[in-house]
Amino acid sequence: MLLKWIRCEVDEEKKAAFSAAQETWRDLQGYPGFLGQIGGWNAAKPQEAWILAFWENLDFYQSFMSDKHDEILERSKQTGTYHNISVDIIEIKQRAEIPYISMAEVLQKSKMLYVISPNRLREKRLFSDTIKHGKHILATFRSAHQLAVLCASMEFHPSEWKNMPHTQVKLESAWTVV
Repeated sequence: MLLKWIRCEVDEEKKAAFSAAQETWRDLQGYPGFLGQIGGWNAAKPQEAWILAFWENLDFYQSFMSDKHDEILERSKQTGTYHNISVDIIEIKQRAEIPYISMAEVLQKSKMLYVISPNRLREKRLFSDTIKHGKHILATFRSAHQLAVLCASMEFHPSEWKNMPHTQVKLESAWTVV
């Protein structure tokens, strides 16, 4: 699985326009190899938007970039709504631990995203084991350097973070594309 992770800095007065433009990306529905997309605002930096788009593999993603990306971007008029953008393409090594729910259901039910960047793999494993017990975890995704946790509705108590750096993103249901 491939994850396109987008972060945009958005001035306060342009947040509504950015959100409206983000909804135009619904045109991704049904595109070959597209699995879904979610996004929202960073809780610690409310002018930072995060979007995660999931693809079956790099070939499907590259086909989309060559075929439809620029058309959707132009139609959305989103380019003028942010002043900085960062895009990472990440291969997801393992979709974890919730095998009985489809990707569409995960994205539709998700309300919160946590991204953890632990320094040691051991910490990542310990945290993953901790969050699976009694929480509303829908899915976790691991890459070489990140652990992304999608949650139905909840916030972790600070003691559960075990001093790990993390980012909390409140997801916008209007940005969900499945």
